[in-house]
Amino acid sequence: EHVNLVQAWHGADLKYQLMNAVCGMRKMPPLTDDEKQGLLLHGCDAGDYGWHGRGVYLTQFPSYGTVFISNKGTAKGTVIDAALPGSPAASSSTTSTATMCGAWESGSGGLKPLLLSHVLMGRPYPVTVSKDAPFHENMHGKECPSGFDSCYSLVCGGRANMDPIRMHPDGSIDVPQADELVVFNPCQVLPYCLVMCRSRSSVEGPTGAPLLLVVDPHPDEVLLEWVQRNGNVEVRRFVSTADVVAWISQH
Repeated sequence: EHVNLVQAWHGADLKYQLMNAVCGMRKMPPLTDDEKQGLLLHGCDAGDYGWHGRGVYLTQFPSYGTVFISNKGTAKGTVIDAALPGSPAASSSTTSTATMCGAWESGSGGLKPLLLSHVLMGRPYPVTVSKDAPFHENMHGKECPSGFDSCYSLVCGGRANMDPIRMHPDGSIDVPQADELVVFNPCQVLPYCLVMCRSRSSVEGPTGAPLLLVVDPHPDEVLLEWVQRNGNVEVRRFVSTADVVAWISQH
C-alpha cells in the first residue's frame, strides 16, 4: 500500500548505463564541507550537486532522459547481451565493460541508451522551490527530507535547465514539460531494460496532434476517450504488437 512503485527512465552515457544495469545504481556521496560552503556562498554557480536532492535521478519522460546522454554511439550486434546479467557472455572473463563500450560507440547512427527501472518511491517529498532560491530554502545537494523516501518534481524550462513549475502573480501556472524522480538509496531502483533509442520528431495525426499508440486487445474505451479529449493527442488503437509494428514500419 505504501510502496508506491513506478517505472522510470535514467539517462546516462553507455559506460555508466552498463555498470548501472549490471551492478545497480551508485549512491551519491555526501557533500564535503567545502562543497557545502561553495553552495552557501555561490548557489548554482558552485556546480550541480543535484538540484532536487543529492540522489539518483530518473524521469517518466524518456525524451527528457536523453538530455543527460552525451555519447553518439550506436548498437553493434549482440554487445548489450554480453553486458546483461544472465547472458552467456556476462560471465566471460575476456569481455570487459570498456571493450563493450568501445564496440557500441565505434559505430554511427546516434543511438542513445536509456535504462528503464522499477522505482520504489515510498512517500515522495514534493520539490516546488527553484534551485536559484536561497540555499536554506531549496533542495540543491541536500539529503532526503526527514519522514520522506524520495523527491518528486514537475518541471519546465530549458531542456538542460529545468525548474519546478510555479504559480505566477497573475494566477497562471507553468505547464509541466517533464518530471524528475530522486531516490537516495540505490536499493530503491531495480534496472530491468536497457533501451537504445534515437531522438526524432513526434508523429502527428491528421488533426496535427501527436499520436498515442495503444496496444491492448481489450482497451478501456472510457479512459482512452478521456485521454484524447484532455491530453491534446490523437489515440490510435491496436490489438497486437504485430499490428503496431506493421503500422510503424509504414509511417
